[in-house]
Amino acid sequence: MEEIEQQKTITNFLSYLEDTLPEHIDLVVAEKLIDLHVFAETKNYLNACLLCCEDQAVRGQIHYLIARCCHGMELLQAAIDNLNQALFYQPNNIKYWNLQADCYLEMGDWQQAVTVLNKSVRSSPRDAELIYRLGSIFLFYGEYAEALNCFSGCCQLKPFNAEYWEMKAEMLVKLQQINEAVLCFKKAIKYGGQYHLYARMAYCYALLGELKKAKNLLQKVLNKEPDNYDALNNLAGIYHKLGNNEQAYKHLKKALNLNSNDPLLYNNLGLVCHKLGRSRKAIEYYKKALKIDQSDTIVLFNLASCLAEKGLWEEAKLYLEKLVALEKHNSEAWILLGNIYENLSRPKKAIDCFNHSLGLA
Repeated sequence: MEEIEQQKTITNFLSYLEDTLPEHIDLVVAEKLIDLHVFAETKNYLNACLLCCEDQAVRGQIHYLIARCCHGMELLQAAIDNLNQALFYQPNNIKYWNLQADCYLEMGDWQQAVTVLNKSVRSSPRDAELIYRLGSIFLFYGEYAEALNCFSGCCQLKPFNAEYWEMKAEMLVKLQQINEAVLCFKKAIKYGGQYHLYARMAYCYALLGELKKAKNLLQKVLNKEPDNYDALNNLAGIYHKLGNNEQAYKHLKKALNLNSNDPLLYNNLGLVCHKLGRSRKAIEYYKKALKIDQSDTIVLFNLASCLAEKGLWEEAKLYLEKLVALEKHNSEAWILLGNIYENLSRPKKAIDCFNHSLGLA
């Protein structure tokens, strides 16, 4: 029924527009049709409007609406051209620049999108949402210092916005400014941020070596959300660093009940089991990790190490050969492979591996 009613509405709007020109230009109805994704017919109507419109402000609006039609039809360059015309008649219009930035992003030209949005920011320097969008683009393309400047500006404009402080903190983490990141996470929490921020702050404390602070924060998260997957994994990592591998294993097993398809989780279970002297179980977990991701070189190395410790030289050799095929300059892998060949009484192969580890082969 909804589709039938919508089609009736579209038909009525189009009939109405056919009867309005040239006496009357109705951009409100045209915009409603665009919202209903009626692009081609609306674009034709708007192009006809341009022929009988002399008001510059209205012409700017018409070009903008034509650009929206072109954008909807994936005619991105035509949309950009019409937006340039719209900006000629109505300069410094943020709405026009935002759509132009959308077009450039869809064309894969993020630098040009940034150029456009910078113009918009210069015309409206106190628009925090606009600056936030610019920061998000820098973040997506790995320009973390530029993103930090944007999110810092957002925090100055709206100092009680938790999301802005969180994003500033995340950029500081990426730029390895961990102490400053902690301060920003604290502000984000103070201004109403979600509980996951405790986990992010715990991650920072762990990087700073303040493991007890990190543990307390993660426990606070789990008291609130017992099935928080990231918190379980991170707390397990803290217990592992503190030497309490039994507790680490307990938390990793809880995480496994939530997600049995994470190779990193299986790798961590393997590491903890290895520390607990449960080599057979560790090998089992490493092999499960490789079933999910056969090219994970960290798991390949850990599995080979575990097998070598148990004297399973041939099997360890197979995994290391896979590893060095993926990472030809992994010196640790070459050294371990050399040691295995020594134990297999193959000295020439061992020497070759040791030379590889030194970059001499």
